[in-house]
Amino acid sequence: RTALREMKLSAMKNEFVSNVSHELRTPLSSIRVFGEFMRRGRVEDPEKVREYGSYIETESRRLTQLINNILDFSRIESGHIAYNFEATDLEELLTGTLATFSIRLRDKGFEVSYDGPDDPLPEIRVDANAIDRAVANLLDNAVKYSNGDRRIGVELSRSEDGVAITVTDHGIGIPHDELERIFERFHRVSTGLVHDVKGSGLGLTLVKHIAEAHGGRVTVESEPDKGSTFTIHLPINDQQEESL
Repeated sequence: RTALREMKLSAMKNEFVSNVSHELRTPLSSIRVFGEFMRRGRVEDPEKVREYGSYIETESRRLTQLINNILDFSRIESGHIAYNFEATDLEELLTGTLATFSIRLRDKGFEVSYDGPDDPLPEIRVDANAIDRAVANLLDNAVKYSNGDRRIGVELSRSEDGVAITVTDHGIGIPHDELERIFERFHRVSTGLVHDVKGSGLGLTLVKHIAEAHGGRVTVESEPDKGSTFTIHLPINDQQEESL
């Protein structure tokens, strides 16, 4: 059994390396092409220059996110990751994350709806950069697994035990027997359209770790061919203080 586990882990790591290589090559190729067009003076129209610049910026952010995922995972594995908790306006943080993604989502034809809380939320102690990365990973998954339906819903709300950040897509969904495993490191759904989408297999692992480091949790509801809803549950101050 130990040998089989080692063989399986080795195969997962090999697939991880292959997928990460693909994830790196794609944005790098786009950056190189648009950069060459601009360097050679093929684009002179100011609007086109801005458009190409936007593509380069968006793909650079995509690279940064992937590299941050790998570095964060490495720190988690070695036990050296640290979070900086500060009182934060969660709605301001979330709308900032959506603004960062706006160019990429717009250019790909995605329609993102945001539903904020009915009443102002109290400030909550979080590591703003970590929560930003967690939401960015959920948005990235929603884009990857959309399967043509380009509607994404984002909601920030008060919940019974604190605050909830929800990201909903209407894509290919996840098989029921895979739901418990999708947060495992390197794990990728073994069959169907979900498996065909390239990815590092680390994004959801990091989302889970970040949520739990904040004294919270992440949950998922999904139906094949109907989409998925991921929710990050975060406790509010006094609850959070007790969990840290």
